[in-house]
Amino acid sequence: MERSPISQSANLLRVALSIDVAQVELGITAWELVGIHNSSVEYELGEPTEEPWPGHDNRPRQGGRAEVVAYLPAGQWSEIERAARSAATRLFGSAPSYQVKRLPSRDWRTAWHDHFNLVRIPGSQPIIVRPPHIDYESKPGELVVDLVPGLAFGTGQHQSTRLCLGFLADQIQGGERVLDVGAGSGILAVAAARLGAASVLATDIDPLAVDAARQTVRQNQLGALVEVREGSVPTGETFDLVTANLTADILQYLANDLARALRSGGMLIASGLVTSRQEEVAATLTTAGLRLISVRAEDDWRALLCALSA
Repeated sequence: MERSPISQSANLLRVALSIDVAQVELGITAWELVGIHNSSVEYELGEPTEEPWPGHDNRPRQGGRAEVVAYLPAGQWSEIERAARSAATRLFGSAPSYQVKRLPSRDWRTAWHDHFNLVRIPGSQPIIVRPPHIDYESKPGELVVDLVPGLAFGTGQHQSTRLCLGFLADQIQGGERVLDVGAGSGILAVAAARLGAASVLATDIDPLAVDAARQTVRQNQLGALVEVREGSVPTGETFDLVTANLTADILQYLANDLARALRSGGMLIASGLVTSRQEEVAATLTTAGLRLISVRAEDDWRALLCALSA
């Protein structure tokens, strides 16, 4: 039976199976053969990559190395080590390299506190993303989004999310119907409601993200304004504003659907792309009937504001 890797013990290990990128699926299978179903993949990348969209990985397009990682109590690793090495050898045809690192003693149930601080998005109406372990009294004019970081993407820490939040603060005047595609944690949907949207529909194809978004909505007491559904761009419904913090590839794939989801004069906020993909994504959105209005940048990340052409 699999045991939880979350522990207060000093005996928590990081066990990494080091492999070629092309062997990632085999690496995941190697862990699953010994009962570990919560391994994670860490790619060795030399340049910024786009946001992962649920159901799509973030692997490099060409070669490279990766690690398939599990966090285990030392006792559990001792029990399964021989079986794990044997299973991996059968899958790969030779003995792969495992790297075992003992993690420092601490309460790992609250370790995420070190990485999630208060996030402030400046603007005419500043947005504050507040994790639960931080006490913060909002100032006049500030909008506060309460968020418990979880498995779904979107904490306000990443550039693409901050760019979306900045555009939202400028675009929502009050009373709009908003769609958030690839909602992740639900941070953008909740921010839209806080900014004055009349209603918000948040969609995601990942059931874990749907659960996380619903938790965020409940935490912010916005169930009357924000609906969360499992899925992608809905058909037969139109919106004043659509946010899509995805990837360049998914934005291009969904370009026509995103355009059809907009009412006449509606606006699209498209984010999750790096500088090198900006022109091709903008061109695809233009072909779909959208007009590029504005581009915002933070580091090597870009967000596009587009309007539905008349």
